[in-house]
Amino acid sequence: MLYDDINVTKRKTITNGVKYDFFIYEMLSLEKQYSNGEFGKGDTVISKVKDFKMLDDESGEMLEVKLRCSKKIDDAMEGIEPDDSKKIFEKCLKELENRGLVRV
Repeated sequence: MLYDDINVTKRKTITNGVKYDFFIYEMLSLEKQYSNGEFGKGDTVISKVKDFKMLDDESGEMLEVKLRCSKKIDDAMEGIEPDDSKKIFEKCLKELENRGLVRV
């Protein structure tokens, strides 16, 4: 299944002398969709959620997926009333599972 709003970037790096490849998944379009435009815009950050892996077609390995989300939703989840933002973020995570990302 193909989705027009998927923005996945593969990063290759070496950390402490060890090869470390991972994907970055841009979630802004999902945030915008599920929050009716409240989130999904502005500055971005890498989410603390590190529960996903995705198959790398080049190497055949399951690589970690880091989620890039809006700073606004990340801050809201840490704020005084995080319930609404957490619900939206959970909907985004469920959608990622539906799109084939594996939750570990």
